[in-house]
Amino acid sequence: MEVLMGVGKGGLKAGNKPDILVILLPHPCTASFLFTTNHFKSASVIYSERVLRERDTIRALVINSGNANCGVGEEGIIHAEMMARETAKHLDIDYREVLVFSTGIIGKPLPIESVLEGIASACRILEPLDLKRASEVISTTDRFPKYAFVKKGALEVFGFAKGAGMIHPQMATMLSFIFTNAEVEGDVLRKLHREINERTFNSISVDGCTSTNDSFGIISLGFMKEDLENLRQSLEEVSLSLAKKIVEDGEGATRIIKVVVKNASISLKAKTIAEKIATSNLVKTAIFGRDPNWGRIVASAGSTPFPIDQFKLRVYIGSHLVYDGKPHPKAVESAKKYLEENREIEITLDLREGKESWTYYTSDLTYDYIKINAEYTT
Repeated sequence: MEVLMGVGKGGLKAGNKPDILVILLPHPCTASFLFTTNHFKSASVIYSERVLRERDTIRALVINSGNANCGVGEEGIIHAEMMARETAKHLDIDYREVLVFSTGIIGKPLPIESVLEGIASACRILEPLDLKRASEVISTTDRFPKYAFVKKGALEVFGFAKGAGMIHPQMATMLSFIFTNAEVEGDVLRKLHREINERTFNSISVDGCTSTNDSFGIISLGFMKEDLENLRQSLEEVSLSLAKKIVEDGEGATRIIKVVVKNASISLKAKTIAEKIATSNLVKTAIFGRDPNWGRIVASAGSTPFPIDQFKLRVYIGSHLVYDGKPHPKAVESAKKYLEENREIEITLDLREGKESWTYYTSDLTYDYIKINAEYTT
């Protein structure tokens, strides 16, 4: 028994591209989902949250791309339920076992009749889950599909995602779905999910903007027992791979930026400072300009509620020590060459006060980001 998928067209994307994805699970499966903390939520998110308050097992997913089903009033929730019922009818399952997800433009009602026709078409021809194809169908401004697969012995963890802009998760992410053949109880899965999410999808940013539709799920197919720590590592590996792909595909991005804050007194301090550096437009534009401007880095680090010792800390760009209480002009010149020659840039801030660390990923901020979003509507 395996995960199946079907693809349909609901008329939501230009060029008559596929924009409906149906996922059928082999049986009711334990699932954990995290959603956007944005108070202005998509109707599809509201609907799926309601479903999961009543149960922790699901049988199918239906996803539309090209329309966020957001900001359209109560009609959006009615349409989400109609999508679930249409999926269930054609798959001969209970509609209350179907979760609904949407992504795309905010404020436009779904053309529900054509969407339902697309769902019916998707359900008629089911095939084994193709991660690359699934990612392509749910993509919007993405430049490439995002998927990952890890196999360790009999254990398998695999998933797909979409996302390139409006990326700054808060206990969720864009759209990401991860599956494992391991059997995991609901409470254990939810705890694992939150822990993994904090270090992966909740530690990335493209533009500091939290989406109305963010959804991240982990689904246990329940075929085998597995060591919990081995499962944790595999889930985190797939999650981090997908998260980094989203950063790499940041709208207009030319560089991936890895921000490491280490030797902090507590992990919250490390994460807060790492996030502050990663979301600084001044840091992001400096990296785009290949400018090793360590002043922007330390200024960002010093702007959180957590105090830092400017005479004790060290700043590295790549392996180049550019500041340790005083600047190092020769190292700055070497760092500039490093920025010019590498696509993945690492910034390290060593606070030299404790043992906690955090890693945050972001992308540079470019002219193309402005162009893409200035021409986008809602």
